[in-house]
Amino acid sequence: MFLRTANRHCTSQRVKNLLDARALSSIASNTNNSGSKSWHVASSGAFLVGSAVAAISLLSDRTQKNRTLLEAAPLNQDECEDETTNIVNWSGTHAVNVLNKNYYEPETTAELEQIVAKCHEDGQPLRPVGSALSPNAISFNAGGMVSLANLDRIIKIDKENMTVTVEAGARVSQVIDALREQDLTLPNLASIAEQQMGGFTQIGAHGTGAKISPVDDFVTSLKLVTPARGTVELTPEDGEMFQLAKVGLGCLGVVSEVTMSCVPAHHLLEHTYVLTRSQAKKQINNLLKKHKHIRYMWIPYQDTVVVVTNDPEDENSAMLVEGSNKSKAGVVDSFKPLRDLLKELSKDSKEPMTDETLQEKGFGELRDALLSFKPLSGDHVKRVNEVEAEFWKLSEGYQIRPSDELLQFDCGGQQWVFEVCFPTGTYQRNAGHDMQFMEDLLKKIESDKIPAHAPIEQRWSANSNSLMSPAHGPDGGLHCWVG
Repeated sequence: MFLRTANRHCTSQRVKNLLDARALSSIASNTNNSGSKSWHVASSGAFLVGSAVAAISLLSDRTQKNRTLLEAAPLNQDECEDETTNIVNWSGTHAVNVLNKNYYEPETTAELEQIVAKCHEDGQPLRPVGSALSPNAISFNAGGMVSLANLDRIIKIDKENMTVTVEAGARVSQVIDALREQDLTLPNLASIAEQQMGGFTQIGAHGTGAKISPVDDFVTSLKLVTPARGTVELTPEDGEMFQLAKVGLGCLGVVSEVTMSCVPAHHLLEHTYVLTRSQAKKQINNLLKKHKHIRYMWIPYQDTVVVVTNDPEDENSAMLVEGSNKSKAGVVDSFKPLRDLLKELSKDSKEPMTDETLQEKGFGELRDALLSFKPLSGDHVKRVNEVEAEFWKLSEGYQIRPSDELLQFDCGGQQWVFEVCFPTGTYQRNAGHDMQFMEDLLKKIESDKIPAHAPIEQRWSANSNSLMSPAHGPDGGLHCWVG
């Protein structure tokens, strides 16, 4: 018997943030004479990073009323089969209605096997969904979906062999918490730790680091529930089939169990600072070799590139943090440029924004609210990008925290996403395609006056051996990700 009730593993803080951002956007909409629907178009035209297909557990609504993820309500026990489940993705940019009889949430692997076999027998499509992180809704299919949110056990932590085995529905954050008790952690993360492990690996999620492969390359074995062969276990000894299945996008079957390599838990020193575009281009090759993790965030229409590096803590790290804190003592609040512009833009509205009403709002919420006034106006977006550049200049500094805290971060607001990955030479010799791509992209945006808000995020990774990974290539390869 399948569990057919709504899953709400999404944290209450995430819902609160979305509600707060929607409230801010609503105020902005009241002052926008163009009549645009601010909440739904605030990020249109933007280039943002968002690579994972599966992240937080589904927020679903089992009634015929089309509700949003913020309005989803508990189900009635006597729901009918012709009622639908309405699923909205993490970013609130896509939704799908699936008949309840075609939407499955198995509680055991045996139930999952029965579902896959029955759908295969009936010729019914079945698309596995992690938790709907994908801003592009790649996992949505009105014909049939299966969520593994209930298959979330941490099966085994093998400290001697430095591996962890989990059911595919286990969230990355769950796994991190369990590993922390054993002084272990995952080798890399992909920004948002509410992904499910199945989606985390199946879509080739990546962090950043010129010598660090995408996360799929750390998979040591997996179990796949297939239509024709039932459940199969694949390891490196299975050769090409294993390398295909590691980034299978659900095409080869439904991943039910994953084993991944771990590393010792460690702290990182993070440095956030700002460069000009010419400085960023000139320094990139040295920075890629100097830092374990590095990412660039380019701000259209501004000569500003935000650099974030992360390296293992050493004997000098505490001194750098102390010096950074002293230099910022008494400096103006970094959020002030964002709040000041919001107050100016809303001063003629029915509910003008004040320092008091904006005090608890995060960066992503403030940026969403700013963009929602005129999201498709190039001049307005330039103005928002300008205050964002000021925010980052005021945010320069160092901090030390556990790696699993620093490698996940707030991606900020609604996202319509287009991300590309391409080879740019080798670790030893960068071919320069990464900087040329950014030069061409920014030139196109700015010459055509495209209302592209910040950031355009750029990361790097080593190659992956997974045959369907965007970073597949020979050992020693360097790949660039831009979104």
